[in-house]
Amino acid sequence: MKYIMSCIAALTASTASADVARAVDDYILPGYATFAQTATTLSEGATSDCTIAAMRPAWHDAFDAWINISHLHFGPIEQDGRAVIIAFWPDGRSAGVRTLARLVATQDDVISTPEGTAQLSAAARGFYALEYLLFDPQFDDTGAYGCALRRALAADLANIATQVTDAWQTGYGATLRNAGAPDNQIYLTEREGVQALFTSLLAGLEFDIDNRLGRPLDTFERPRPTRAENWRSERSQHNILISLQGLKSLKDTLSDAQTPVTDAAFARAFAKLEQLDDPAFANVADPQGRFKVEVLQQTLRDIAVAAEVELSDLLGVQAGFNAADGD
Repeated sequence: MKYIMSCIAALTASTASADVARAVDDYILPGYATFAQTATTLSEGATSDCTIAAMRPAWHDAFDAWINISHLHFGPIEQDGRAVIIAFWPDGRSAGVRTLARLVATQDDVISTPEGTAQLSAAARGFYALEYLLFDPQFDDTGAYGCALRRALAADLANIATQVTDAWQTGYGATLRNAGAPDNQIYLTEREGVQALFTSLLAGLEFDIDNRLGRPLDTFERPRPTRAENWRSERSQHNILISLQGLKSLKDTLSDAQTPVTDAAFARAFAKLEQLDDPAFANVADPQGRFKVEVLQQTLRDIAVAAEVELSDLLGVQAGFNAADGD
């Protein structure tokens, strides 16, 4: 840690300008477009073939697209609780699976219309609800109703993804791109636009550290492998990879400034991920397996420290409040 701080101090002698427009055009807008496209593909595929085996690959693709941009907790995603609906996790009270089980048991026709599906609780919608339906054995034999439920949730997700993407493409992207313009009522200065992106970068790292890794690790005396994100679909480790790739892309598009310490920390994290073979973080219950995940967690902490000091100095901003705080 002292080495990281000393390197940063030697390298951040002056500030550099941020490129909010490039972050919008090269990372955010393409990222949301991919999210909408893959979510639509998931829904359209479910319409033609709603079997579990047929839907799984498209669900994985859409989830990858979401995680790539999921740390952007501002703008259109904040409206109407969209972020929570898309990704209701952690679900400490198992509200999602209980609601889904009730729907199946009662054959509730609330899902027969898009408006009805939209009335379901956030816990019973989005990617994590679909994961239960596609990977939890209790939903393997749900017959025609299970098919209808999977189709309804996929269509609901595609609808939200399209709404958010359209909002970015038809207005909000320009608003962020032109932060500080005289008529901009959301970002009164360019610095506020930079601040939103920088905060999202650090918040994404924090979520990976505290939730995606911290929850299954819990304590040495009581590891919790089944608290890992998406352990049923065995993509817990994969989610870290996609998240870090997205966060690295955000950092790279935000500024042309040289950030060698942060880049080196990212490289170490990617190397640790490549060496790790624990798709669902099931091995945290074993001391040796736990140590490997703890090492990975520390490499992410190193990224956060490096980025917070190196980038904040270069860009002239500090981490601010994030919309995901307190979720």
